[in-house]
Amino acid sequence: MRSLPLEGHAHLLGKSVAYFETSVDSGIERSRQEFKKGDVAFLPSSGSICFFLSDTEPGKSMTPIGKLTGDADALNNIKSGDVFCLYEETT
Repeated sequence: MRSLPLEGHAHLLGKSVAYFETSVDSGIERSRQEFKKGDVAFLPSSGSICFFLSDTEPGKSMTPIGKLTGDADALNNIKSGDVFCLYEETT
């Protein structure tokens, strides 16, 4: 949360993961290797924030950091190079 806002260009891993690289440098916590559609995870080896477009096992341990609360299918329209912005919503 201290690193927010974060922004980066989208990359795709097949049709199951969209991610963007950040400058966040953190270790792994509560690691998992299986994720459901709508999950959000942090990949410490590259500092990437990953959004899961479908249920998948990416083969790397990641730290789960959240879940999309809106329409996860909206991410199916992401193209490589699009810009992701991740920020804390304030009221």
